[in-house]
Amino acid sequence: MRKVFLNLILSVTLCMSAMAQENKAIEEFVNSDNLIQAGIGFLVKDITNGRVVASYQEMTDRNPASVTKIITTAAAMEMLSDTFRFKTNIEYCGTIIDSTLHGDLYIRGGGDPTLGSAYAPSAGDFYAEALLALQEKGIKRITGHVVGDASVFREDGAPFHWLVEDIGSSYSPTPSGLNIHDNLLGIVLSSDSCGISYTSCTPSTGLLQPKIEMTQTGKEKAWRMTKTDFSWAPTFRGNLPVNTKQFLKTEMPEPALFLADSLRNLLISAGITVDSLATTVRWYKRDSIRDTLFVHKSATLKEIERVTNHKSNNLYAESIFLILSKQKDSLAPCVGWRSASVISKYWSGLGIETKRIFQVDGSGLSMKNALSPKFMVDVLSYMHNQSTYSKSFLQTLPTAGRNGTVAGFMKGTALEGKAFVKSGSMERVQNYAGYINANNKWYAFSIMVSNFTGQRKPMVQQIAKMINAVIAADKGK
Repeated sequence: MRKVFLNLILSVTLCMSAMAQENKAIEEFVNSDNLIQAGIGFLVKDITNGRVVASYQEMTDRNPASVTKIITTAAAMEMLSDTFRFKTNIEYCGTIIDSTLHGDLYIRGGGDPTLGSAYAPSAGDFYAEALLALQEKGIKRITGHVVGDASVFREDGAPFHWLVEDIGSSYSPTPSGLNIHDNLLGIVLSSDSCGISYTSCTPSTGLLQPKIEMTQTGKEKAWRMTKTDFSWAPTFRGNLPVNTKQFLKTEMPEPALFLADSLRNLLISAGITVDSLATTVRWYKRDSIRDTLFVHKSATLKEIERVTNHKSNNLYAESIFLILSKQKDSLAPCVGWRSASVISKYWSGLGIETKRIFQVDGSGLSMKNALSPKFMVDVLSYMHNQSTYSKSFLQTLPTAGRNGTVAGFMKGTALEGKAFVKSGSMERVQNYAGYINANNKWYAFSIMVSNFTGQRKPMVQQIAKMINAVIAADKGK
């Protein structure tokens, strides 16, 4: 009896000691000099039994940044399945007589973000497939246009709720119903004694006609591009010193037109005559009668979401987000507010509180997004414990200390290789959300920090230290 009593006392003592360590770690973190004025929220939950391990202002909404992608990719996998594939159709309107298509050739987009993408899981060569389809049909001439049909998404130009500094940048190109080459162009400008000139473009296109309004003073290189939506005549301003070159990666003005023009050029080089220029369709006419030549299918959603979360790819996330509009209205063009409604309704239907969360895009670029650590953990808990796609979803998340955008997070700590995490960062914002497999348990966690001071690297190390301490203190509970 005495032995049992002593063991009980020892157990209580160890538990109290662990709680003291856990509380000390949390207290040190929230009272750090660089966080005195910051907004902090976190929640760590043992999802094997639903027990809250640690929490701090977990109900308060904060700017989620790229951890928003967890909500987008989880909802999409639930509603579409992990084997869903985006489709891009080659269609024609008219008649084929004696090897001549009397009409137009259409590339009808389905929102696939992976066509020609540098990050895409292999799913075949779209251009080669399109050419082969026409050759097998015996088409040697097209009297009409090659048309890029991007009408599956409402084509309004750059998202109005993104920051101006993000629009047109290499990491946040505007999504299109017909994406190609990550919707990006690599542009080379050259400066010599005669002035500054546009030298080349990758991928190559004759559509781009930039206006150069740059100076050549001093040694500093600086540039900014401005344009109207869908314009192939952007203006470049800034400075480029004499006898230097500048490589700029920027948004493709209209991916649908680029793809249509590129396919037209390919067909001509392969001996198929095209009488008219390439053009685009931004609004689909439902009374338009077309025949399908072939359907290109993307890699599976599971593979695409792995790139989305590992690389924090904004274009992939926005394309996945927008296509969810079809869940509410299969005939209407996809639009962000409808997708947000679909996602909110889906989680609410599973018993997850959504009245106090706000999601307006799929990537987390918008400052109008506002999610709480509790909501994040509720979604993560559902995906792990109840989702049919639990294993597939877990595999979309990068491993802390090993790969993706969290390759340096938790590096050299006890949790390296044991945490499957999505990061999210903006100026003065650092967030993480995901799973931890430790102590023979599975944990879901979310931490959001906004308006910290000082450098980001020490902030990341502080977060890693605190989470490690919390998980270590939970051992044996």
